[in-house]
Amino acid sequence: MTKANYVWLTLIAVVLAACSANASAVDSGFNPALANKTDVHLADAEHDHLDLPAANLTVVLVPTELVAGPNRFAVGLFDAKQAMLHDAAVHFRYFDLSDPGQARPETEADARRLQSPDGLVTIFAQERNFDRVGDWGVEIEAQLPDGSTLRNRVGFRVAAESASLTPGEKAPAIDTPTLAAVNRDLSRLTSARQPNPALYQLSLAEAVTNGKPTLLLFATPEFCQTRFCGPAYETFNELQNRYGDQLNFIHVEVFAGLPNPANYGFKLAPAVEAFGLSSDPWLYLLAKNGNVLYRVEGLFTAAEIEQQLQLQLGL
Repeated sequence: MTKANYVWLTLIAVVLAACSANASAVDSGFNPALANKTDVHLADAEHDHLDLPAANLTVVLVPTELVAGPNRFAVGLFDAKQAMLHDAAVHFRYFDLSDPGQARPETEADARRLQSPDGLVTIFAQERNFDRVGDWGVEIEAQLPDGSTLRNRVGFRVAAESASLTPGEKAPAIDTPTLAAVNRDLSRLTSARQPNPALYQLSLAEAVTNGKPTLLLFATPEFCQTRFCGPAYETFNELQNRYGDQLNFIHVEVFAGLPNPANYGFKLAPAVEAFGLSSDPWLYLLAKNGNVLYRVEGLFTAAEIEQQLQLQLGL
């Protein structure tokens, strides 16, 4: 995805079709967050400008699902002038909204700033464990460099189970597409404009039997369907350059029928369906035996994943 494409996704594509499945109809002064997931965006299409809601601080919830247990809670933030916040100190205060008439303060934490390498896309995140299902709220406080502070409260729903593969579960041994399977035609494997052949040497079925852990990326550089796609493919390449001797690296496009998935109605790729995914990008870290060790949705940084490689694998 080019810079212009994912800048558009974040700075223009925040529309008023707001509420995601995560945002429940809660009272107590908590608003629904804007959804991260959108329709498919074609890379070279013309787009009209759509205004943000008139708010002091607009919140876009990055994960399309939050479940009981470990999650990366992450948001993108925009000020009243529709500018994405990049340089801010962000704090989360969580609330238990089990009783719609009373918001009960729970825990709080400082958010980490995660930014794309060129500085064009920024989200604020925390690794968070939710100990119950149901309605939750978060007050987001963003302190700006000029000393001013922006706040907003948003509600969201924590589900009992994930629709997608979670840590502790075993990844299906799928024959994901490889160069050998498509007569080395990279255009049938990836929409990346500068594809890396090293990401298509092994299928997932082969990777989980060769004695190495695996990093598996589900992403579509040219046909993104979320607001905070970011340069996932480029970051994945960076990680492959550093750790290619120690891990398997596999990229899977979200849609089948490349190079023209529109001709097939943007049908999801078989591996995407097998993992239960409905958004992009997703990055999975798998153990040598194929068990899921970690997963993350949306924009991620190389440093963030390297931290997980250290925690999960000791690399």
